[in-house]
Amino acid sequence: MNNPASEAETIWRPEVIPGQQVFLSHIRREDIPLFARWFSDLEFTTYTGAIGMSSTLEQEEEWFASITKDPTIKYFGIVVCEGQQLIGNISLKQINYRHGTAEIGIGIGEKSTWGKGYGSEAIRLMVDYGFTFLGLHSICLWHTSFNERGHRAYLKAGFKVAGQWREAALFDGQRYDHVLMDITREDFGPSQLRSMLQQLQDK
Repeated sequence: MNNPASEAETIWRPEVIPGQQVFLSHIRREDIPLFARWFSDLEFTTYTGAIGMSSTLEQEEEWFASITKDPTIKYFGIVVCEGQQLIGNISLKQINYRHGTAEIGIGIGEKSTWGKGYGSEAIRLMVDYGFTFLGLHSICLWHTSFNERGHRAYLKAGFKVAGQWREAALFDGQRYDHVLMDITREDFGPSQLRSMLQQLQDK
């Protein structure tokens, strides 16, 4: 019997938002078993902010059904260009089109790909998409202060520390801050997606 997670990792995916090492693509119902594997891993969920939480296959199916109906969420899978492996997910949520704001969230579920710069590039691609195609002006994120690897990735992607909620997280008997970071359209700089569109128009 085939492993559904392996099938989800190697299926051909369209490059909705193209990048150099990774691209962003739509997630599919067939990806749910893979997501369930990631979100049952306590280390993964701890770094994504859901400390001590894990999800079942049924819960992931309910989650998938909910995001496909919510106009305030844009959700993509993170796919490695070489090999077409689905390694994580990224989203813009709580999108407010009137004020041009949203919150970004990311999770790299395949631990073998941690530390390779995929997360930073995926964040840049998603932020570029938000500014260029959704007309957003400011995008924020929250992370727990012990997530130093994530913090470095966010800084590399252009985010700045905007504030902190002190000692708001409890983990293993210790208190940690929730760190607020943000990036504006001006902070982001030139848009690669806009340049790509301009090249297509010039052809």
